[in-house]
Amino acid sequence: MTMLSKPDGARKSSWIPWIFVGCMIVVVVVNAIMVTLAVRSWSGLVVSKPYERGVAYNRVLEAQHRQDALGWRFQAAYEVTGDDFDGRVVLLASDKAGLPMDGLRLEAKLVRPVERLDPIPLVFDPAGGGRYVARASVPKPGQWELKALIASGDDTYTLAERLFVK
Repeated sequence: MTMLSKPDGARKSSWIPWIFVGCMIVVVVVNAIMVTLAVRSWSGLVVSKPYERGVAYNRVLEAQHRQDALGWRFQAAYEVTGDDFDGRVVLLASDKAGLPMDGLRLEAKLVRPVERLDPIPLVFDPAGGGRYVARASVPKPGQWELKALIASGDDTYTLAERLFVK
């Protein structure tokens, strides 16, 4: 027998299979925790009454086509004018020909799309030349969404536009 050969009764290391088993147990436990958190934190519903919304989808498409046919264009921006993100929302409105639109009726609010905060109602005042201004104070910088229902006569337009507060 040479010095490099193992004796016949030598036992192979038994810890290698236990490392594999231990790693698999860790993977299973982490996956179980993640599945549990995912199931408990989200109901799976994006909208309330999804069946009714799906059935009415053709009406939604028709309303969008009517809105697109109006040709109205809007540009919105948030301008910080004071401390603590006090400012104003400026909305520019133009018609299909690119002419400014005055005399619009607006119902609007600012909502936070990335977290649940109370909506901030906005009251727009006409400033002339298709320009409308609303005072606002947001609690945090970042992304906000302007949601507005705009009307002129019998025509209505639903606007949802992202604003960034710096």
